[in-house]
Amino acid sequence: MNMGMTVRQFSRLILALTGGLVFILALAAPASARTVVDPSTLNPAPPAAFNAVCFRDGSHITCNLAFSDPDIVDEPSGIVCDGTELLVSQSRAVVGKRTYDAEGNLLQRHFRESLDGTFRNPDTGRVALWTQHDTVIHNLAVPGDVATGTEQDSGLLSRVWLPDGGTILTDAGRLVVDVATDELVKVSGHHPIVLGDVAPLCAALD
Repeated sequence: MNMGMTVRQFSRLILALTGGLVFILALAAPASARTVVDPSTLNPAPPAAFNAVCFRDGSHITCNLAFSDPDIVDEPSGIVCDGTELLVSQSRAVVGKRTYDAEGNLLQRHFRESLDGTFRNPDTGRVALWTQHDTVIHNLAVPGDVATGTEQDSGLLSRVWLPDGGTILTDAGRLVVDVATDELVKVSGHHPIVLGDVAPLCAALD
C-alpha cells in the first residue's frame, strides 16, 4: 500500500512536468522491481506445504504463505483430569509471511493462525468446543537459525465453551518466549490454560 501511494504522488509530479508517457513508466517500475525467488534456495526453505510465493524486494526477500494442517482427531491433549487424559481434535489454517535478508537467511516469521476443535473426556463422553485466533511473530537472533530469538504470541489463545454456549475458560493476551530456552520472558493478559489452571475444564467434562 505504501509503495502504491508513493507511485501515485510521484507520478502526478512527473505528469505535470513531462506528460503521460513518463507517468505510465513510473507506474510500471514497482512491478519490475520485484524479482521472483525460488523458495528452495532460502535458509531455511519454507516447507513445500506452505505454498510459499517468494520475491526479492529491495534489500530483503519476502515469502507469502497460506496453508492448512491435516486435521487432528481424538489425540492425547496433555490435559489430565483425575487420572484421565482429555482427547483433543482440531483444524488449523495459517496465513503469513517470512522475511529473509539479501543473502537468503531468515530474519522473521510472521503469521496468523485460526484453530477450531474439541476437548473430549473419554470416560464420560462429554465434549467442550474451543477456538483460537492469534498472531505469532518470531524475530530470529541469528539469521537463518530458527532455534534463536524471541517469539511473540498475541490475541485469543483459546476460548473453551460447552455446546449449550456456556464459556468455561478464556485465554487471551500476549506471551513472549525465548526460543532457545523455551522460557516465558513476558506475560500480559489472562492465561489460565497456558499457566496450567484447567480445573474448570476438568469439572465441566466430569
